[in-house]
Amino acid sequence: DYDLLVLQLSQQITLNRATRSMDEVGRQMDHPTVSQMVYPIMQMADIAMLGVDAAVGGIDQRKIHMLAREHLVNFGYKAPVCIHTPILNGLDGKKMSSSQGNYISIADSEEEIRKKCQKAFCPPEIPENPVLQIFQFHIFSRLSEITLKRPEKFGGDRTFTSYPELELGYGKGEIHPLDLKKSCGESLVEILEPVREYIR
Repeated sequence: DYDLLVLQLSQQITLNRATRSMDEVGRQMDHPTVSQMVYPIMQMADIAMLGVDAAVGGIDQRKIHMLAREHLVNFGYKAPVCIHTPILNGLDGKKMSSSQGNYISIADSEEEIRKKCQKAFCPPEIPENPVLQIFQFHIFSRLSEITLKRPEKFGGDRTFTSYPELELGYGKGEIHPLDLKKSCGESLVEILEPVREYIR
């Protein structure tokens, strides 16, 4: 059934549409391979065969999901609701990838989380800063406030109750990158504790 659906979908989708759907996802799209063209079609078939009601993915998946919404109904499947999340940078400032190990895993120990955050790329600029992205999309959506623990000689502890407030302080140079990374690690340890407890 799966293979048949892949073939049927491939008859409806032009090479141009398949290529465009992969522009944000794939690499080296100047010279795409056949597998890169089949990937969006297989992803659509996955959605159908798994009976997915809501397709969740990064914003780079949206064109593939729109193809699914448009074409799956032609074969008697429901058009999935599509939920897209922002694309976050890896801890090294590059594209996040499991093969690069530049991410925080829910299976990481407390010490691994702290070490990864301490080693994270944290430039003085706000755009594309992976540590700030973690605060924006993960920490402040789960914690009502965070406190940067600092010795008095470096300004003492400082509490923030919102991401914009933290970003403003960082942008003005009032927060040292090491303090930001340490707080990020401690906040993630706290947030992920119930998950680690559950998977033990």
